Parts: sequence; structure tokens; C-alpha cells
Amino acid sequence: MKRVLIVILAITTLAAARDKKPKGQPGPYIFLSKAPAQTLKALIVQANLNQGYVLDSDNQLQFRFSKPAQMPIVSALFVASSACSGMTTKKVWSYTMTELNGITKVTVQPVWEYPDDYCKTQTQELIWSQRDEIAAFQAMLDKAPTSSAQKPTLSPASAPRPVAPASTPESVANQQ
Repeated sequence: MKRVLIVILAITTLAAARDKKPKGQPGPYIFLSKAPAQTLKALIVQANLNQGYVLDSDNQLQFRFSKPAQMPIVSALFVASSACSGMTTKKVWSYTMTELNGITKVTVQPVWEYPDDYCKTQTQELIWSQRDEIAAFQAMLDKAPTSSAQKPTLSPASAPRPVAPASTPESVANQQ
């Protein structure tokens, strides 16, 4: 009986401490950038691959990444993933981009994907509460090259002589 009371006290204490933290808002999260959608897509793909995510689907300006991950303990209490062979809990990030008037809108939707009691895939919103990660994502979008203008064509008589190519700079994602 004493152990049960201690467990109940510990759970209520943890719940009270969790409630005192400022809570993040559920997605989708919307970001704006002056860079072209294809440039941003390349940066986002590289950043996710560097973090160990796998590209699940890629439809032009809609794409999705996932990787196996452990849900937070409070959410994981109701997940039956151990009973479903071959199914794992995943952290999933979906991206949708739209370009209009020189501005690219990036919509980010993070979710948990997990098996339910009948081994069917369910989703639960993943609240992106890490303000520094959100700020870093916006900074990556802000640093993206904004011009996709082509170089003017030169006539053969005025074309400069070829020069040895300079070393390629690291991408923004690798610098972070």
C-alpha cells in the first residue's frame, strides 16, 4: 500500500511539474522565406538526412521524413508497439511548400506515428516545443540564397576565358 501511494505521489508531482512548463502550440508550423522553394527543399532534405531521418515520400513540393523514436513516457503509456511485430513508433516530419510573389511558405507538420491495439497505424501530434530548434530552422531558411536568376548570356567574342573552378562552400545545413 505504501508503494502505491509513493507511485501516485510521484506521478502527480511529475504531472504538476509538467503543467508548469510553458507549453508549445501544436502544428502545423508556418515559416516564410524569400528563397525559392527548390533551394529550401534541398536545405531541408540535407538537414533531415544529417539528423538520421529517412525520406519516405517526395512529391515535388510535398515531402515527408521519419525515423524510429521513443515517444515521451506520458504518451507512450497507451501505445501497444511491442505487440505489433514489424511496426515501430516513428517521429514523422511532413513539409509542404508554396511559392507566391517571391515568398515561399513552408508548412511543417510533425507527428508521432505508432501502432494501435489492432496493429494499425495511428498518429498523434508532436508539439515542437524547442524554441531554439524553431529559431534555427527559421535561420536556415533566412540564410538560403534568394536569387535564382541566370547569368546573362555573353556573345562568343566577349566571353571570358575559362577559370579553374573554386572550391565548393559547405551548405548552410552542414555549417550548423
